Amino acid sequence: MRSNTQRTEAQFTAAGKVGLWLIEPNAAADDPWWQGRQIWQLVVAAPSAAFARLEAERWALRQRSPTQIGNESTSMNAGFIDEKLYFARPLPANVGPRLDEFADANVIALAGPMQAQARG
Repeated sequence: MRSNTQRTEAQFTAAGKVGLWLIEPNAAADDPWWQGRQIWQLVVAAPSAAFARLEAERWALRQRSPTQIGNESTSMNAGFIDEKLYFARPLPANVGPRLDEFADANVIALAGPMQAQARG
């Protein structure tokens, strides 16, 4: 499955095309790796799985209400770039939203937010 995903990712990158990527949870909701993060299932328009993960992180930053205390800076900590938490794969052609449905945004949330069930 991984080689199939990599081949598709390489085809999108080589052609300079934007593809649709499904980013879905890879860890169980009770996995302590979530560390209290919200769990989402997203479709992202991007040229590769790596760019889809980054765009999902940017999207998550925009979803939060900024609460800064002291000299803090915002960071990408929603977990979309963590392969232990999320798996990114090409969205099958006949499933989910189409590319033309991404008018103003690069991300469409299919499910979430769901709370992690792990207790720290």
